Amino acid sequence: MTDELAPFEQRPIRVRNPYNKQALQAMADSTPARICIGREGPRPPVEAWLSFRWDEAMAKDAVFGMVSDEYLKKCKIPVRVQTSCVDKRDYLGHPEKGGVFPDEAAQMLRDKCVAKPQVQIAVSEGLSFLAVEENVHILLPALLDGLKAEKIKVGTTFFADYGRVRLLNDIGRVLSPDVAVILIGERPGLVTQTSLSAYLAYKPKQGDTDAERNCISNVYKAGLSPLEAAPVIVDMIKRMLDQKVSGVKLNL
Repeated sequence: MTDELAPFEQRPIRVRNPYNKQALQAMADSTPARICIGREGPRPPVEAWLSFRWDEAMAKDAVFGMVSDEYLKKCKIPVRVQTSCVDKRDYLGHPEKGGVFPDEAAQMLRDKCVAKPQVQIAVSEGLSFLAVEENVHILLPALLDGLKAEKIKVGTTFFADYGRVRLLNDIGRVLSPDVAVILIGERPGLVTQTSLSAYLAYKPKQGDTDAERNCISNVYKAGLSPLEAAPVIVDMIKRMLDQKVSGVKLNL
């Protein structure tokens, strides 16, 4: 678990002799951002500076950490593959490689996953392994239950190390689902390192861009909670299957 600022949490105003303390308090209560922290001469106070450095370190850890096999077992995700990236620095330096499966990974998916499902769910740490480990064990079961209740057939959920959003295109190439979903860690910041996104695409294919995808973002305890996100994702999947489109063409 990480120390995160909850939204609308009341925090003391550190500005000395403020002209309008009530207005500053209202601003501070409306955002988890670092405002009204005061200063010591030209520098921030020690407490605020140490808090900043702590959250900066947590963000870096979130980027470079890896999801454990134990966690995937907890989530009942049976298949783990790797994109064309060889390690995290390769992933950060060559984003395009995170959107492609090498031949051995593609073959493993064909061998171990259901082909041509209505919905294919993939999970990747993206830019924050903490986002996965904080949310997926809550979100995934609720999502699967929701799809089952709607009588929508789901393929074999798998995990992809070093994945990017554009991996949806290669999921379409390898497994040919009607709708592909990737649950992926968002870029961490200084307020949260555990925010997850769900990206969805109808019949994704090579060359598709963000215009053909939809996104549900800020899935974490202080944003859209995992349990709240599940029915939103299910509803979007239903609309894609009914309308046979995704992205900007989808009627929401």
